Amino acid sequence: MKKVAIFDLDGTLFRWQLFHELVFELGEMKALDDKTVETLEQSLIEWQTKRRSWHDYEMTIIDAMESNVAAITPELFEEAAHNVVERSGQKIYAYTKRLADKLKSDGYYLLAISGSQQEIAEPFAKLYGFDDCIGALYERIDGKFTGKKVRHVPGNKHEIIKNYLREHPDLTLTDSVAVGDSNGDISMLHLAENPIAFNPSEELLDEANENNWQVVIERKNIAYTLKKDSDGSFVLAKTDRF
Repeated sequence: MKKVAIFDLDGTLFRWQLFHELVFELGEMKALDDKTVETLEQSLIEWQTKRRSWHDYEMTIIDAMESNVAAITPELFEEAAHNVVERSGQKIYAYTKRLADKLKSDGYYLLAISGSQQEIAEPFAKLYGFDDCIGALYERIDGKFTGKKVRHVPGNKHEIIKNYLREHPDLTLTDSVAVGDSNGDISMLHLAENPIAFNPSEELLDEANENNWQVVIERKNIAYTLKKDSDGSFVLAKTDRF
């Protein structure tokens, strides 16, 4: 059986959010109306200047997509996704890229999972040698989007992965690796024997602390690996320079 390594993409391998870049690209391509684009741009500025929470900003992105996707042709959607990967696909973290390369060379099956749409997550994952990718999926009927989401990934990663492994009995979680950066990855990380909290959110850091998970912080050209000390605090275990 082949050991599996599971990577979140947004904020873990990709330095931003594929989904967000896709929505803004659709705005540039005039697939969204001017008012929606203006709202998106204003929301981004307000988040960057700490006048809006990340959650509120992200909900603006989600609302823009959900309320417009049925009016966007799949061809235009895929073109926008291609443009983003072509332009921004190299915006990656060095640590997770090197880890994925090493695990692949060690014979691991690389599985990417993302809350971003399949149309953008899959080509990005293929760019970095992943064997398969699971992203959010909108329903298509007669060559058109219906507006219905048939696969919702956030909050469901552990169930999606369990189902995937049932469908691929040649894969095993024995000595498995999972890497994620946010509280939405916690249930996924619990599945793996070797979970890594990468640049973790506050919620994920607390979970990593409670479960003695490896924590890695990448800043500039250095990745800092932390370990739990006897008093419960994190201390520096090693550094990797890129």
